[in-house]
Amino acid sequence: MTERQKYLRLLSIVIEDLPTSAIDALIRDDYKSSASMLNNVRIGRSHHLGHLVALVRVGLPKYQIPAELLPAPTPAPLLA
Repeated sequence: MTERQKYLRLLSIVIEDLPTSAIDALIRDDYKSSASMLNNVRIGRSHHLGHLVALVRVGLPKYQIPAELLPAPTPAPLLA
């Protein structure tokens, strides 16, 4: 499953319950993205799985994200 497919599937599960206050909470915690970008991710205008996972973890802390919908780990460089 591609990252975009994971994003769309996760968004379809949480879109009704994900509060806008999750954006404010991430911004207050010095998250690496802007509020407008996070809002676009929350409403489905911008597809970024990592941002959506962060929003879900803050906005819906009791929701367990299925492992198959989490971003794929980035491989370590071979020549470090």
